[in-house]
Amino acid sequence: MTQPQPYNATIVARRDVHEALCFLYIAPDQAPFPAFAPGQFVSVGRNLAENGAPSLVKRSYSIGSTATERSHVELFVVRVDDGEFTSWLFEQQVGARVWLSPKASGGFTLDGFTRGQDLVLVATGTGVAPFVSMYRTFHHDPPWRRIVMINGVRQARDLGYRDELETASRSDATLLYLPSVTRETTAAWSGLRGRVGELLEPARFQTLTGVPLTPDTCHVYLAGNPEMIEDLEVVLKGRGFRKHTRGHPGHLHLEKYWTD
Repeated sequence: MTQPQPYNATIVARRDVHEALCFLYIAPDQAPFPAFAPGQFVSVGRNLAENGAPSLVKRSYSIGSTATERSHVELFVVRVDDGEFTSWLFEQQVGARVWLSPKASGGFTLDGFTRGQDLVLVATGTGVAPFVSMYRTFHHDPPWRRIVMINGVRQARDLGYRDELETASRSDATLLYLPSVTRETTAAWSGLRGRVGELLEPARFQTLTGVPLTPDTCHVYLAGNPEMIEDLEVVLKGRGFRKHTRGHPGHLHLEKYWTD
């Protein structure tokens, strides 16, 4: 926790996906928001008094907006029943004031991506937001040969970007969008079922995409549930993928923070 700070941003729009999932659009008082790289995150904060001492409580959220849109940032927010901060943020309506970090942070970007290779983006839940920012920003002049976006959720209604990505994939031959559900009970869903790791099994991935999953030809980015990331990190390292760091470039990129 940090010292309380004046609120410096306003929720200027909101789009509800369902009763526990929404998009919030937050505009800083000092617009435009500073330039950022797709994949980075911002912190949102609220002032609280705990044990008689005021403090700023903040959490990090990946930006879903394109980097060319800087009048506001788009955040993909899920209400977590036992998450005090996220529950509070989810309740905020248009016009509400919040604290917004003065700039974006994080190294989960395409800076380490090898231009001309395949880009495999694997997310659970709202972890898909940074990948949408990457696609929105670069799809007119893509650095990738092909982009495979895998989004695992419990139910189909949790696919907040589904319409946009399905529409984009119909007109963009470089984009393959693979949503998968684990707890969908309605027969209306005719798409993929199962955890995202199952889609990365070598034979399954080749069948779905028509190309092999190999560090010789692609980079893999993982975002979302920490347990998923940890499990797939082990699996993919066993297949020859090397974790990417600034000092030691590799083909496996991880975003491990999780908001409650």
